[in-house]
Amino acid sequence: MMNMKYMLPMSAILFGLVGCNEILDSANAVPDGHINLGNGGANTESALQQGGNPPSSSSAMYDGSACLWAGNTKQKQVNTGFDGSNAGLWWSFNDSDVGGMSNITWPMELDNPHGHPWFLELSLNYGCIAGTASLHSESANMGYAGVGFNVAGEQPSGNGAAPIAADISAWNGLCVTYASDHDMTLELDNGNETVLSADLEGSDKMFTRCIAWDEFANVSSNVGATNSALAGAISVVKFVMKSATDIDVNFRIASVAKNSADGACIVDLNAIENSGLSSLGQENSAAVAENLWLGSDYMYRVETNLFDATETGGYWYSIEDTDASEPSRIVWPVSKGDAYDAESLGPIIDYCGGLCGTLNFESKGFAGVGFSIVNRDDNGGSMNPGDITSWGGLCVKYSSSLNLDVVMNSAAYEDVSTLLQSPTATLPSSAGLTTKCLEWNEFGDSAPTHVTSLLFIAQGGVGTEGNFNIVGLGTMANN
Repeated sequence: MMNMKYMLPMSAILFGLVGCNEILDSANAVPDGHINLGNGGANTESALQQGGNPPSSSSAMYDGSACLWAGNTKQKQVNTGFDGSNAGLWWSFNDSDVGGMSNITWPMELDNPHGHPWFLELSLNYGCIAGTASLHSESANMGYAGVGFNVAGEQPSGNGAAPIAADISAWNGLCVTYASDHDMTLELDNGNETVLSADLEGSDKMFTRCIAWDEFANVSSNVGATNSALAGAISVVKFVMKSATDIDVNFRIASVAKNSADGACIVDLNAIENSGLSSLGQENSAAVAENLWLGSDYMYRVETNLFDATETGGYWYSIEDTDASEPSRIVWPVSKGDAYDAESLGPIIDYCGGLCGTLNFESKGFAGVGFSIVNRDDNGGSMNPGDITSWGGLCVKYSSSLNLDVVMNSAAYEDVSTLLQSPTATLPSSAGLTTKCLEWNEFGDSAPTHVTSLLFIAQGGVGTEGNFNIVGLGTMANN
């Protein structure tokens, strides 16, 4: 049995709230095979039409009266019908409390990723809660992460708070509209354990699945209880992604509704599809970009395994071709610098779980970040080359509103006047987190085998604005 750590909003933290619960190993939590939808009527399973409009022949089924929450509205919480403290509030969680390294990254920089209302920022921009769960199982029996919401709120418990269980049996089940490039699990807890579980099979298109209470699996310690009775004491509803292997799961949750003859929420699919999110599909998660560097692990240097005795290689730094009179084109979410180096990007990595920033060009030029392969002389910035042929190429997990040029520098110094003449390959702009691999031959016939630094550069003219987020690097040889 795994303990689940809730990532509560800042408002909850300020009141000393602590959320812990338990989820069962998926081998016990999910029955074999897919959910049997049976013959529960037209509302049991309905693929939404393009545009999200209800079919004209059955508009009564889609009048929205059963809708609890929809991403295309401006709801600040799920309308559960209960008014306790933090009732209906969304939160995210991962396996860190059991030694796991799983985490969720969002397709945009959030003002406060652990505070209220982070989910509203996502739904206003994309019409849904969208993210990428990076699952790692090396420190836990099974990596897991997900999002969920409180049903009836929270009450004081010890030094923190505990979710309140409430009777939702009258909901008759749940309808959820979602997309995910891997299977998810819909789980309901009673405050002590997960009691009901249902499989949400992967779908790269937005899909509505309605599940009656008797179609859930009873995974509680009370094996003789009816599912309807278990639904009489539910504290949280969770969307959980689990894996015994290291994978990325791209997911979207667009609505949650009661299982009712009134049907699910009305969802504007066109708005979601045109929001700038990358298309879902296995191609976005097949490559792994983390064996060199993973920002969420608070790694301040890229592990090139080519460092010399100075141990000064691999550390991230910023670079741009501005003159002394022009402010930096990179606006960081927090200030650079630590006790050892005023230019350290460590605080950025801590804040972003990677390297994220806003770009603002007052003049034509470039700006970006990079790292040295072997070393970097503190006195003059001189670098020695290292042989990166065995990498086979570079895989990058990132999002950026501008194209990012990966520049392969082989000189002892980075000369900003000639840097962009070095071998270069391009990472196309992507509104959502994606992973792209570049083989060395994509840098051209002149690409060297011995390299001093690799840089990620955005170019812009006067007035160009944008943002970027780099969260992981890996070698092609590891994919």
